[in-house]
Amino acid sequence: MRILLIAKPWRGGLAPYIYQALQDLFPGAVEWWPTRPLRVGEKFIFGRDREAWYSKLKKRLAGVSADAILFINHLPIFEELPCRSQQVLWLTDGPRPQRGEYSCYGKICLSDSGYAPAVAAVVGDRFGGEVPFGFSPTLHSPRMGFRRSRDLCFIGNRDPKRDRYLEVLLKAGVRVTIIGNYFLHHDIFWRYPWCFRPAVANEAMGRVYARHRLSINLHAQVVRHGTNMRTFECAGYGIPQLVENLPGLEKVFEPDREIATFAEEGEMLAVLDRLLNDPAGAEAMARRARRRAFREHSYHQRCIDLLAGILPSKLMRERIAVLRKRGGPLEVPS
Repeated sequence: MRILLIAKPWRGGLAPYIYQALQDLFPGAVEWWPTRPLRVGEKFIFGRDREAWYSKLKKRLAGVSADAILFINHLPIFEELPCRSQQVLWLTDGPRPQRGEYSCYGKICLSDSGYAPAVAAVVGDRFGGEVPFGFSPTLHSPRMGFRRSRDLCFIGNRDPKRDRYLEVLLKAGVRVTIIGNYFLHHDIFWRYPWCFRPAVANEAMGRVYARHRLSINLHAQVVRHGTNMRTFECAGYGIPQLVENLPGLEKVFEPDREIATFAEEGEMLAVLDRLLNDPAGAEAMARRARRRAFREHSYHQRCIDLLAGILPSKLMRERIAVLRKRGGPLEVPS
């Protein structure tokens, strides 16, 4: 068996998470072909002649033989690939396809159902529906040895909608730690510099969450339905969380039982106050969210969903059973 992952090695970590999950499920059968160079020498070649670098990648893809090829997001060069049923596309970046695009894929899924009508209109019966983000059980796990000595944290990049909510929190005097590319680069940083920290590596997020009593998740404008990666990751880390409510969020976590939600600024402040004044209730909510994440939202399950209909279902059920039997990353915490 041979399974290929075709994805960009961006800082958000999605491609490494999917790659690790595929390796857990199908050890020895998975290769990751990045759509951006990883090594210094390749980066130099890429910088000098990007077109030649992509041409080489396209040629390799056109001639490769594999049981499944999973693409995370689409590049124009892929339009020239032969159409094969085992090629699966997972769209995660707010797609707006044009008629005739995505013709080389046998199955197309997306992470945000808010874009489903536009995608389904283009791809027809090749549309595989929504496959949300998830979490990596081995990476997104609670960090021991830290005390939750700080109230609230937010980890994320700049976005106009986030700006509005963050400013409400800061004006209300909420003790919030804001981590990301706001540091030194935004007007609200200069007005509240003591609340901001530089961006941290993915590996360091667990330590940030372990020091805070609560995480707040403010969706970027591009997110229409459901939620982003952060909600699933925080469930794995075991931190209570307050999440901006969007249509479809209730399909992945139960509001008020597994996560707290809000729809506007006043409600955000009221729910935040309630959570900070009920730490035992907030921690119980976080434990329920973590159990739900293990049952339904691991990237192992996302890989199964993405490759459903491509690889034999019996094989995938067997691989899940083996992982659980070995006490692997799919074992639900008590």
